[in-house]
Amino acid sequence: MKKTSILIKSTLWLFVCWLASFVIVMFFPMCYQNFGNIMCFVFGFCSIGACVCLYADYAHKLGGKMRLSTDSEETIKKQQHFGLFAGIAPTAINYIYVIILYLSKFGIVPFDFFPWYKTLTFYFMPLTYLFAPNEAVYIDGRVTAQSIPAAELSAVAMIIITVLPLIFIATTWAAYYLGYNHISLKEKIVYRR
Repeated sequence: MKKTSILIKSTLWLFVCWLASFVIVMFFPMCYQNFGNIMCFVFGFCSIGACVCLYADYAHKLGGKMRLSTDSEETIKKQQHFGLFAGIAPTAINYIYVIILYLSKFGIVPFDFFPWYKTLTFYFMPLTYLFAPNEAVYIDGRVTAQSIPAAELSAVAMIIITVLPLIFIATTWAAYYLGYNHISLKEKIVYRR
């Protein structure tokens, strides 16, 4: 399988993850208003869990296809960690967003990127509410929720935002490794084999 097609498929899976998270996160603001931070964990687990499941399935199947019975020991040692390559596309795309967010935080970019960041990374949005929730603002007698500016994000928030995209590369590496070595977690957990 060509590396370019793997990168393209991996990028398309990121879009599928975004759509799945969009459906999950649609109900987040309403639940967050009623139940608070507990919903950040619940929705964060669900939205990131959906991404992990989608990428794990993709990488596990890819690993199973890449292993041939005729592979030499040297080829097996080289290719069993190929899952890191499959995780490059989603991780790199998310780090582009993180870099733009840093530029916005420090005023290098002339606009506030944080609302865009939350929209482009729906799968991380519930967790961002733990350290940077929307603020209630009164406009024309109505209460509306506005995102805090990127310049006001704390150092802890920026560290968490910087670390979160590593989920993609860790997931693809682990799932590919298991698929390549024909290790089935289902059999190990359910059937204890």
